[in-house]
Amino acid sequence: MYCWESAIDKNICHVRKREIIQYACRSILDCIQLNASFSLDSIVFNAHPGDLICIVGPVGSGKSSLLQTLTGEISFFDGHVRLHGSFCYVPQESWIFSSTVKKNILLGKGYDPQLFQRVVQATALDSGQKARVNMARALYRNADIYLLDDPLSAVDVKVAKHLFEKSIKGYLSEKTCILVTHQIQYLQNATKIILLYNGEIASLGTYNDLLASSLLFYHLLDDMHQHEQEQSVDLHHEHEQEHPVDLCRQQSIINSTSSETEDELFVLSTSVETKQKGRLKWHVYAAYVRAGAGIVVGFLLVPLVLAVQQAVYIFSSWWLAAWNDDESYRHQIFDNCTIGQQHNTIWSMTDAEWNNYRNRRFYIYWGLCTFCELIL
Repeated sequence: MYCWESAIDKNICHVRKREIIQYACRSILDCIQLNASFSLDSIVFNAHPGDLICIVGPVGSGKSSLLQTLTGEISFFDGHVRLHGSFCYVPQESWIFSSTVKKNILLGKGYDPQLFQRVVQATALDSGQKARVNMARALYRNADIYLLDDPLSAVDVKVAKHLFEKSIKGYLSEKTCILVTHQIQYLQNATKIILLYNGEIASLGTYNDLLASSLLFYHLLDDMHQHEQEQSVDLHHEHEQEHPVDLCRQQSIINSTSSETEDELFVLSTSVETKQKGRLKWHVYAAYVRAGAGIVVGFLLVPLVLAVQQAVYIFSSWWLAAWNDDESYRHQIFDNCTIGQQHNTIWSMTDAEWNNYRNRRFYIYWGLCTFCELIL
């Protein structure tokens, strides 16, 4: 290669480096601008003990972000938040840990039988559902301020009504409660309603004030009402397929009455709840397998996958124990111990050979763990 060719190659490399750096800087700035495009602005409101503040708005208007800002999960550039007393936050996504329902509710707090019984009754906790456990855990904290991120959407209509009447309006009647909800039937019970739109308060006031003065609030209620009607129609079709005789009788009633009967039908179809105690029947497992891979493939594939997963799990534990022994013999001297040929080999390795041996141990163990995760 000539000298001028080498110089040109170096210049090309420098130019490419500058282009890559400029491109990376532009990408970072674009990401920052994209993340900063949405923000909460001009949010001012007060809440006192006994108040029920309902936060409503279209999807992406900042309802959950507002609650996370109050808890300190999201930092703000200007302004301040004053919370007098303890607070409890109920996230939109329920979570539990592997233990009993009682321990999930207590979460390390001392057991109070009377308080525990009140919490169980307020949350209708009879089937151990995650949303109810999440709500019961929050109530048992006995905090001063409650930030509830749409807890009523994770349960059916009957349970949601029970949670609102017994938990929010009953148990938390003397607490400061800020509720994010899409359930329009409960907005009339709110002390104050905050309507968010694009991260700002579009309207603030009581239900009647917003209904009379806010066109956006009126359209939002109309959209929610249409969504509920669509859900009621879907439930009506499901109920018709399961009980055609009863639905024929209900259909004749609908034809002879007005919209009140549609509401009754909606309540009837959503309030039907069957429960069964005891162990699951075999036909339930068979239906579950049939819906997935089929009877033959399911009963052959599932035990095989479980056996392979358990074998890999045991082998990975043995592999980790053997690796630990190798590390011990490499860096320590054991007296009164019988050292085998493998340990003599490890002791006599050079540093480079030992590093390669250790890396091989690590990569194999990582592959075993990854395989177990993929099977699960």
